[in-house]
Amino acid sequence: MKYALLVIDMQNGFLNPASPLCIRGARATVPTCARLIAGCRAAKVPVIFINHSYRADGSDVENTRYQVWLRGGKPLTPGSTGPLSVENPPEFGREPGDYEIVKPRYSAFFHTSLDLLLRRLGADTVVLSGTTTPNCIRTTCYDAISLDYHVVVLADCCSSNTEEIQAANLRDMANVGAEIRESGEFLAQLAGEAAPLVIRPAQPEDAPRCAAIETACFPPEQAASLRAMEARIAAYPGHILLGELDGETVGFAMGPVIGRPTIEDEMFADTGCHRPENPYQSVFSLAVHPDFQRRGYGRLLLNALIRQARREHRLAVTLTCREHKIAYYESFGFKNLGIAASVHGGVAWYDMYLPLEEGR
Repeated sequence: MKYALLVIDMQNGFLNPASPLCIRGARATVPTCARLIAGCRAAKVPVIFINHSYRADGSDVENTRYQVWLRGGKPLTPGSTGPLSVENPPEFGREPGDYEIVKPRYSAFFHTSLDLLLRRLGADTVVLSGTTTPNCIRTTCYDAISLDYHVVVLADCCSSNTEEIQAANLRDMANVGAEIRESGEFLAQLAGEAAPLVIRPAQPEDAPRCAAIETACFPPEQAASLRAMEARIAAYPGHILLGELDGETVGFAMGPVIGRPTIEDEMFADTGCHRPENPYQSVFSLAVHPDFQRRGYGRLLLNALIRQARREHRLAVTLTCREHKIAYYESFGFKNLGIAASVHGGVAWYDMYLPLEEGR
């Protein structure tokens, strides 16, 4: 793949709380975006700033935004400085090799020369960062797919006004074919520090390492023991997908194929709940060793298990999670069914359900 990084609308007029167009989650992503930009420059990936600008008389402001723009001090006018300005954060800097595209609407492709620039650069994959996820990121993603580009969306370098909006739009972009990743894993790959994650089914000899990862990731009352791990691998090895880097297992996604749409506590100790003809792929555990977290490997592993469930024509993927993980699983398309009957480990869980309809 030949990448090009798009940094979309990371401007004072969208970042500063004094602006009527401020996106609440955007400012917090500036340090992460700055690291991303620096890493892409170091790896010789073209960096393209996609900036929004309006004429001072407002003649090109969207009809739906005009009154807010007018009453709010006319942000994003050409050459402006300060909290309402077209300026990018100083943390980003500008280098001679960077590019800039000024867009008049949400999509970076709408009435711009971006497509021509990307083709001249030989880029076949656009990496999306910036704000706002439901508007400018999403419309750029859809237009890029329509123009036959591959799309990578870096979830931790994009922002929305709420976590719910962020999760829903990441989910929708994933459903149409965009690859949702984290910037740390992407930069490690660019820098040659991370070999591609190899995903394979578990073997009996993998049980000790899997048990060690469980112990490192979960409290004792929730983690599967070595004996439990051995029993699971013996019963359904093809539904325990391991992720390896240079031969070392760094994480896994696992779960039996069960006959009910939600997980029951007794299933954790009963490998007999797995039957190949059952309709529901469960996720008992998604775990990445702490030494390898925040690189997007958990997302890669769960997506691999979901793709396998689709190939096997399962009706859905089902799991339980703690409350603080709900938004994470919603970004894959899981629906929150509410508090689960499970009391596994003596804590509250939520049932999450991903229907596998045709065409999704």
